[in-house]
Amino acid sequence: MGGPEGLFEPIFISDAMAPITSARNWVQKMVEFECVLADVQGRLGLIPSEAAYEIAALAKTHGIDPTVLGVDARSSATPVIALVRSLSDQLSEAARPWVHYGATSQDVLDTATMLVAKEAIQLIFSDLVKAGVSIATIVEEHRNTPMVARTLLQHALPTTFGLKAANWLSGLVSAGSALERVYEEGLAIQFGGAGGTLAALGESGAEVGRQVARAFDLPFPEMPWHSQRVRIAELGSALSLVVGSQAKIAADIVLASQAEVGELSERQDAAGGGSSALPQKVNPVGPIVVNACFRRMQGLLPVLFGCMLAENERGAGEWPAEWETLRDLLNLTGTSANRTARTVSNLVADKGKMRYNLDLSRGNVMSERVMIGLSEKLGRTVAHDLIRQATKRSAANQTTLYEELAHEAIFRDSFGADQALEMFDPLTYLGSAHIFIGNALSSWEKAGTKWRQIALTGKQNGPGSDGTDEAEN
Repeated sequence: MGGPEGLFEPIFISDAMAPITSARNWVQKMVEFECVLADVQGRLGLIPSEAAYEIAALAKTHGIDPTVLGVDARSSATPVIALVRSLSDQLSEAARPWVHYGATSQDVLDTATMLVAKEAIQLIFSDLVKAGVSIATIVEEHRNTPMVARTLLQHALPTTFGLKAANWLSGLVSAGSALERVYEEGLAIQFGGAGGTLAALGESGAEVGRQVARAFDLPFPEMPWHSQRVRIAELGSALSLVVGSQAKIAADIVLASQAEVGELSERQDAAGGGSSALPQKVNPVGPIVVNACFRRMQGLLPVLFGCMLAENERGAGEWPAEWETLRDLLNLTGTSANRTARTVSNLVADKGKMRYNLDLSRGNVMSERVMIGLSEKLGRTVAHDLIRQATKRSAANQTTLYEELAHEAIFRDSFGADQALEMFDPLTYLGSAHIFIGNALSSWEKAGTKWRQIALTGKQNGPGSDGTDEAEN
């Protein structure tokens, strides 16, 4: 299957994600549930083995058109009834009564949703690994690249680009770890029958569920979750955290790529980002798309949380509201992860511009360090007031903080010439930056090992596997 169709969809749905979240794959997963269910029931003697064999064969031959199915679903507000009818029409008279036996519509579609989500998450982790590898490389390369830390968008203290990138990496690991927990613990089949009791299958219902779950390599939950939608809300939350962590990276890159700042850019041969009117422009397209994904996600997540209020044993409208909402979240997360991976792999750091911007404050970013040094001799209040007045004069006179303080006898008497100059060296005032960098890299190393396994599983089994997007080794 090719990429997404439409005018806007290709921007927000990657070619690799498109076949996973496609209507065709969702239908295929629903058919597979019906086929596996019949196969298990046939082996347990709950339905005739001949009927089970005939139903199971439909997994490869059903030929159901998703659009036709969707139109037929209008009358029942669920595609499953039309699906069962279409499958039944392809069976012999003897086999027809046994398709969908003991199940309900929500069993079919919810389990299909879990299977689609599993494949989508595997693909997302493939790009998370790529992004993590690239960012970790940036962290190592720029451990000691000085730049200014900005708080409330204003110059604050010296930092390093390595620490800034380590913060990106830490956020990615935290968000990805939440998605990893959902992948390992939150995806499960749905199987409860019409009212959540599996009454139609007598005492064999739970065993059928366990064997169906085993066939799909998913857990069989302790309870059916027809009206308990925490599982879906957790999935949506984890996806949103991933997009949010990447939007933070995108925002930093957009700010740093402004012409007046000029600290970061994407390699022009890889960035794209041309303007329809201005030939000289190279817009930060990757981060822009990630930001757009984040903005859209903010409107989707509340829908899933609202759907947690599913009345009694089957919600009256909450369940259908989840379908497209969750599919959009999977698509947006996939696009955000893919764009982030591409952006950070092509990121160019201008060390000279970082140092130039750091020096724009004429040494005032070192005011805290000088104040701490003077506090030992003068007390904090006196030292603070002294430095505060010197910074004001520095701004008014366009002089360096060192020059202004050099006029103060108390400053000259407190420090020798060499010691005073050293106090204005940004690389001598980085505190625990290197410890934090080491912590971020260590956490990434552990997370990356797990994520590679998830991504490789998807490459081996998912419909989006094409051999062109493999996770980094």
